[in-house]
Amino acid sequence: MKIFSRLFLAVIFVSCFGHYAFCADTCKIGVVDTQKLQEKSEVFQKIRDKLAQKIEPLQQKLNNEKEEIGKLEEEFKKQSMLLSLDAKEDKFRELEKKKRHFKYSYEEFKQEMRNAEEDSKRVVYRDLQKVVLKIGKAEGLSLIIDKTMSGLIYSDDKLDITDKVIEAFDKKQD
Repeated sequence: MKIFSRLFLAVIFVSCFGHYAFCADTCKIGVVDTQKLQEKSEVFQKIRDKLAQKIEPLQQKLNNEKEEIGKLEEEFKKQSMLLSLDAKEDKFRELEKKKRHFKYSYEEFKQEMRNAEEDSKRVVYRDLQKVVLKIGKAEGLSLIIDKTMSGLIYSDDKLDITDKVIEAFDKKQD
């Protein structure tokens, strides 16, 4: 008897509210693969090159400091037996001071890189969002999903608008 009453309630529920599912507007979805966008877009390549040019001198400076510390350590090891206790302490302090300076420089370098990347991303993604919005409106899309960030496991290739976004984004930036 309980099964019959549950079945009866289910039939009533479907008959009362089921027509809403058939009357709903069609939902068009678009998918953008931002990883592919970053690899294929000329604008992203230019930005990546600018960042590399900005980072290269800083990286070279850090490498030089690291080499200098290595030389000082080697020199300290070789001369430690020959130096007096005061001279040994002075060399050790100098070495430690250089190491602290290197560590500080390295942390500063990392922070500068993060800031430069964040600034670039902020500007680029603001422009990219405008392009995606324009394409979405032009094609009548109800929803656009980022393929890499949403946890999307599968999407039909017909839904992928990445190539259109790359083309429009590169044209807009020129």
